Amino acid sequence: MPFDALLFFGDNGGGDQFAFVQRPGRPDIFVWEHESDSRRWVAGGLRDYLGRALSTGGDDWYRS
Repeated sequence: MPFDALLFFGDNGGGDQFAFVQRPGRPDIFVWEHESDSRRWVAGGLRDYLGRALSTGGDDWYRS
């Protein structure tokens, strides 16, 4: 997935960044993992993202 299709909005404090998918338009949120240059699905939308991130209490909640 190219970077120009992503709208970055946050990070985990260690370099990995979270983004909305702009093209094609969809509500999913992906993480760009800077160490491996991979892009991976983490949530089905903003509400899902916030629920997952806030329920774990850790910065690397998306890796499990």
